[in-house]
Amino acid sequence: MSMVARQIQHQHQTEVKTKKVVRRHRSRITLGEKIIGLTMTVVAFAMIGLMLHNYASIYTLNKDVHQLQGTISQQSQVNEGLSLQVVELSAPDRILDIATGELGMSLDDNKVKVVQN
Repeated sequence: MSMVARQIQHQHQTEVKTKKVVRRHRSRITLGEKIIGLTMTVVAFAMIGLMLHNYASIYTLNKDVHQLQGTISQQSQVNEGLSLQVVELSAPDRILDIATGELGMSLDDNKVKVVQN
């Protein structure tokens, strides 16, 4: 063999030895697994959204409850004040003064009947 033939043969042998087999790695995750993973992700996000919505609703309701409690306490104070006015205005001495002074009525003890409970 000639020198050129040996060099070509030597190059061919080294090329065969040095060539690496390139294999394509297929995805180890199947289509079904991808669909299951995607479904689980969507469900997880839906649950998180639902929890946030419920938290916001509860917060709004708590705020409304506190506002109503404040309104109730204010109205209770107004009612107590009005109750005191009713007690003051329904005093028997005051009614007698108005009846005799402004309306011209007179009190006759003989015509008064006492009713017992």
